[in-house]
Amino acid sequence: MSADAARMSACATCKKCGIALLLASWLFAATLPSDPAAVLVVSESGVEAYAEALDGIGSAFAAPGLRVVDLQAATGARDLALALESKETRAVITVGSRALDDVRARHAAVPVVAAMVLHGAQAPKADGHVDLDVPLAAQLGAMRALWPGRTRAGIIRNPALSRYSADALEARARKEGFLPVIVDCDKPANLLKALAALKGKVDFVICCPDPDLYNSVTIKPLVLASLESRLPLVGFSPAFVRAGAAAGIYPDYRDSGRQAAEMAERLLRGEDCGPDTGPRRIQVAVNQRVARLLGIDFRTGALPVEVFR
Repeated sequence: MSADAARMSACATCKKCGIALLLASWLFAATLPSDPAAVLVVSESGVEAYAEALDGIGSAFAAPGLRVVDLQAATGARDLALALESKETRAVITVGSRALDDVRARHAAVPVVAAMVLHGAQAPKADGHVDLDVPLAAQLGAMRALWPGRTRAGIIRNPALSRYSADALEARARKEGFLPVIVDCDKPANLLKALAALKGKVDFVICCPDPDLYNSVTIKPLVLASLESRLPLVGFSPAFVRAGAAAGIYPDYRDSGRQAAEMAERLLRGEDCGPDTGPRRIQVAVNQRVARLLGIDFRTGALPVEVFR
């Protein structure tokens, strides 16, 4: 299991998109004017969400030649070292937390824009970044459209990793017209206990992105407990929805990659890359089978929704 939530979003459904194929698909993309050779992209192959972000990055540049280092390749470490030493490299875009950590460990002398990382309690150490975290207001707005009238929102929060305090989350939820119940959970062993504490008190449970709490070991028993307790889970990735969350709300990964590319573009022009931001586009999905088991009739026509059957 990876150290960030983006990898979890594809752990069970990886399309294994090769970077070479992505580069081929970028040959005719033309929107931004900069020289793509000045930008180094560092990522890992074999992760569906990262592949989508890479596609978004590539779509932002006007010509082929964008340089990509695949940390999963046998020569990945050497390729990264050489690319960072190259005088051609004027900006770096990292995709995922491992890529950001590896680039920062080598003390890159050029600006770094991070994509596909969680903000958490501290902002990623980069010159610009596009957070994976979907704002609570956007999550609640999507749930209001999917399931009108259900305003009792449970939130499971890891105090060690949460960007916001429980009080801040509660205030935000109330401002959106919801009645929140927030339960802190500091380790995977307490996850089922946290869910049980919400039984009978909420209509649905928002699971905040957290690679420590949610992984291939914990998600299956969590889903089973949610079905037994009739507590619909709102997950943070397509894989979570496929695994049994009733709904999912997560970034548009391709657009997040494009956001990062636009930040790098501004840095190359000598401009400020703009404020750090969350995803400007989100995606919503529902698990029709799970919704049926729970007796939920989501209004999928109220907004663009991907339906997993």
